[in-house]
Amino acid sequence: MLELAEKVEALGFDAIWINEEHFQGSIIEVEGRRCHSPIALAAAVLARTRRLRVGFSVLLLALHHPIRLAEEIATLDVLSNGRVDFGISRGGNGRYLDAYGIPADRVNDLFRDNLALILKAWGEEKIMIGESALSVEPKPLQRPHPPIFMGTYTDETAAWAAREGHAIIFHGITSMANQRRLMKAYVEAGGDPACAPFGRFVYVSETDESARKELWPTIEKLTARLRGFGLFNRKGVVAEADLEPENFYRDMVIVGSPQTCARAMLALHDELGIAYLNALSAFFGFLPLPLLEKSLELLAREARPLVEAGLQSRSGAKATTPFASSATSVSIGAP
Repeated sequence: MLELAEKVEALGFDAIWINEEHFQGSIIEVEGRRCHSPIALAAAVLARTRRLRVGFSVLLLALHHPIRLAEEIATLDVLSNGRVDFGISRGGNGRYLDAYGIPADRVNDLFRDNLALILKAWGEEKIMIGESALSVEPKPLQRPHPPIFMGTYTDETAAWAAREGHAIIFHGITSMANQRRLMKAYVEAGGDPACAPFGRFVYVSETDESARKELWPTIEKLTARLRGFGLFNRKGVVAEADLEPENFYRDMVIVGSPQTCARAMLALHDELGIAYLNALSAFFGFLPLPLLEKSLELLAREARPLVEAGLQSRSGAKATTPFASSATSVSIGAP
């Protein structure tokens, strides 16, 4: 992961997004993603890079003590010279809540209260903790605080984030029908689509034919795992039919030659105003590393210039296309 972070920085990607997951991956599971402490991993990535931003997609706020989290994120921000993006969500996974001893009926309140306390802790004034007025240190380098990104599957939270001045993260595992629904709620509440990372699985090969041949075994393994998790039982994410391999390949993945992938990215820009494509290029750890590295190379060196040229022709101005990478995803942004 750390070597990959260095490589994608060299390729021109701009950010890496790290997930918080629990109870996935072990020495007996050969394929799939591993669970690491996202904050410790972020520190290691930031230490190995000089320009790459590191974001969280997402930290599960109900599972964290807000004062400790405020200290740790601010410390990362200072050490990295302001390269941290603070992605968060409620953290409503029942298995996680049980393991951490968090009552499910408290998740919403914990999310709002913890975020409010973190923002106060990052402010200039002391805050009251019990009967003591305390200054939480350090303060983040980015002022008033690192950018905040909300992960959500509900229209209500998408609208709330927009009203609060935060961006939302459109998770890549979400179906396009649900992505469009969330974008509508977000934009109608005043959110800027250009600021919201928009998740899609992405695989780039030399041709459309080679892309399908190379990616298909990964599609079969990933969809089998996702069906086994019962992901389709979570409202607002995907339907069971979306996880059928052919449907997944057609509707959930930007895949093909650099030219085909660039057209798909520009279509998202034209339809929804997408200016930050969060490209999940490791397919949750199921894509073999040599194919991942090849896809990243083609994405950076061949697809990106095509996207930039398309954006320039639409705006009449020079366009740049920031990229990003993470333990499980790669992001390409197109302002």
